[in-house]
Amino acid sequence: MSDHLTEEEQLEAFKRWWKENGKWIVAAIVIAAGGYFGWTSYQTQQQESAEAGSALYTELLDTLAVDEGEAISDENRARAVELSEQLKADYSDSAYGVNAALMHARWAVDEGDLETAAGELRWVLDQEPEAAVAQLTRLRLARVLAGQGELDGALSVLDEASPAQSLVSQYAEARGDVLAARGDNDAAADAYQSAMESLDAQQQNRYRLLQMKLDNVRPVDVSNAPATEENAS
Repeated sequence: MSDHLTEEEQLEAFKRWWKENGKWIVAAIVIAAGGYFGWTSYQTQQQESAEAGSALYTELLDTLAVDEGEAISDENRARAVELSEQLKADYSDSAYGVNAALMHARWAVDEGDLETAAGELRWVLDQEPEAAVAQLTRLRLARVLAGQGELDGALSVLDEASPAQSLVSQYAEARGDVLAARGDNDAAADAYQSAMESLDAQQQNRYRLLQMKLDNVRPVDVSNAPATEENAS
C-alpha cells in the first residue's frame, strides 16, 4: 500500500512540476526546432540567391563578349545596362554588384561616356568594398575625372587613399598626369620620378613610358648639354 501511495505521490508531484514548468520546456523545444529550421531555410535562401546572382553575372559577361575590334551592339548594350542595374540593386553587398558596376564603368570609358563611368565608380566606393577594390576604384575614378577636366577632384580622390605597394607607382603616375595637365611641371616631374622608383625591375615598358612623361615635363637644359661640333662652331 505504501509503495502504491508513494507512486501516486510521485505522480502528483510530477503533475505539479509539469504544470509549473511544462510550458517552458515546450517553448524551448519549439524555439530550438524553429531555430534549426530557420537556419536551414536561411542557408537555402542564401544558396539560391548566390546561384541567381551568378546566373545574372554570367549573362552579363556573355552579353559583353565581342570579338576583338568589334563594338557592343545596341541590343546587347541595353541588356548589359539592365543586368548591371539589377545586380547592383539585388546584390549591392556582394562581389556581383560591385563587379557589375566596375564593368559598366570600363565599357562606358571605352565608349567615351565618362559621366556614366564616374557615377558607376562612385557607386562602388559608396558600397565600402574591401581595401584592394577601393584603391583600384579610386585610381580609375581619378583618371576618369582627369579626363573630364576635373583636375582638382582627381587629385582629391588620389589623396583619399593610401595605396598598397602594388599600386604605389600607378598612383604616382596618375598624380603626375593630373599635375602635368594643370601645368605644374615640377610637381609632375617629382611624381613621375617617384613612380619610376617604385617600379619592379621587370617593368621595363612602364619605366620607358614614365621616362618619356618625365622628359616631357622636365626638358633637357640645353645650356648644360654637352657641346656638339655644330654648337662649338
